[in-house]
Amino acid sequence: MIKHSTVFQPRIIRIVEIIFLSLFIISLFIPYAYGVKPNAFFLGWWASTGAWRSFFIVGLPLILSFFLFIMISVKPRFGKQTLKWVPWLIVIIYSFTMVLFLIYPPGFFDQKPSFNLLHSPPMIFTIVLSLCLFLVTLFMTKDNYIKIENYTLSIISIPVVFYFFVLQFEFGGYLLNICFAVLYVIAVRKVFLLKKIEKNPTD
Repeated sequence: MIKHSTVFQPRIIRIVEIIFLSLFIISLFIPYAYGVKPNAFFLGWWASTGAWRSFFIVGLPLILSFFLFIMISVKPRFGKQTLKWVPWLIVIIYSFTMVLFLIYPPGFFDQKPSFNLLHSPPMIFTIVLSLCLFLVTLFMTKDNYIKIENYTLSIISIPVVFYFFVLQFEFGGYLLNICFAVLYVIAVRKVFLLKKIEKNPTD
């Protein structure tokens, strides 16, 4: 039985991930919604009234994107390590972020909180997309590297996916969403590919 994603994952998929992650990170430095850029966060917005919003819609995706980039880049060299505790740490971070997203939307978005999810399509879409990737990964694979990668992308989706519905897009917004969509599809595809190979190791 194949235990590590590095065995089945073609090099081309990893290269595509690295390319789109790089573009995703670059897009975070280009205004993508409401003119928000990471430099505003790092230059002091964290100390102002926009602190939480600037962190969650810019700082959190940026930090986790760099982490994901490193994980994907070093996988061939460290693929035999199990990293058993890391997925659990990310699950804790994911749970905290999701709970905060549900009880305090202004921490993520530049609008008043809406506790009626039926009247908040962006929140529903964000929750569904994030939970789908998280649950598919949780129940369909034992590969810790894929878990770490997909759980991390699930966290990134919470602040990012919302902006699929934002009309005030700038160039960075289109680039960010295209990159995220590609990374999301690859993440789901890897889970199903690994599951198929584990069931039919001789194929």
